[in-house]
Amino acid sequence: MKMSKEDIEIIQNRYSTRFVKYGYSPKTLGWDKGKQDLRYHILLEDYNLENKSILDIGCGFADANILLKKKVENYTYLGVDIVKELIETATEIYKDDSHIDFILGDFLNLNLNKKFDIVIASGIFNFKLTNEDNYDFINSFMKKAYNLSKEGISFDFLSDKVDFQYKNTFHSSPSKILDMAYQFSKNVSLKNNYMPFEFAITIFKDESFEKKDTIFKRFKNEKSYYRFH
Repeated sequence: MKMSKEDIEIIQNRYSTRFVKYGYSPKTLGWDKGKQDLRYHILLEDYNLENKSILDIGCGFADANILLKKKVENYTYLGVDIVKELIETATEIYKDDSHIDFILGDFLNLNLNKKFDIVIASGIFNFKLTNEDNYDFINSFMKKAYNLSKEGISFDFLSDKVDFQYKNTFHSSPSKILDMAYQFSKNVSLKNNYMPFEFAITIFKDESFEKKDTIFKRFKNEKSYYRFH
């Protein structure tokens, strides 16, 4: 299910208006300063990022690169967003970085002719759609992203485990998102241990394991496994 033209225009106008007011600032994206660094850390921490290609959907100002540049020497990055002002600003910020590129457009309508090692998205499922079912949209989005990825996808969400919700925000059920994730892989991680009202899900493409121990091979290859052995 693709986003309607009306919903795209609502989102574009919301961010364009904020950009006029705040410029290059987390406030334009609706975030508090500092929290977005944590969100990107959560989305990326389970991957070996060296020499990997990363697709960031709804990239905003492409602030994921602030973290990536600290952690990785070599990587390629493609940011996609539907808001012209955000893409133009990000392009200017990273104009000297040949490994960083951008596309202005709606992800579900784009024909990307290559795959990426890792696909991430932060904050793009937080708006209540007016013409579509949010869960249908998330499922369509997740399916396309998963098919474009080589290693896995990582997205974050507002949780419905809250006491208050704004009328124009969408709060996802962690259990429903987890059920969606299991359509694609048995190797899934849901994290709700970094912020009380948000959660992230990572779906790994490698779900292989050996029958003798039934431990995911990918997990056994991670350093965390050897802390206990």
